[in-house]
Amino acid sequence: MPVKHQLLREAAEKEALASTLVRYARTLADTFDGIPAKPGDSKPFWEGQAAERYLTHAARLRRELAELENSCLATAENLRRRAKQLREDAARVPDPM
Repeated sequence: MPVKHQLLREAAEKEALASTLVRYARTLADTFDGIPAKPGDSKPFWEGQAAERYLTHAARLRRELAELENSCLATAENLRRRAKQLREDAARVPDPM
């Protein structure tokens, strides 16, 4: 049977990991700040097929980063849910005599 302090330590570790995931996930959207993302934005730099390929690639990467952010946030929520369950389990463990 698990010991109360082990369950609480595991819960704290999961909470810490969840917080880290959320913090990093929230910064993913900033990755493309200042980088051309629309056809008109790249005209000062280049035009033509290379610009079109870049914009297509950039749009895909933005979508993938959004998906990664959502996955990180979902994982963090799952970790927090598990941490809560561990704390509840720890509360049910009798104290040693």
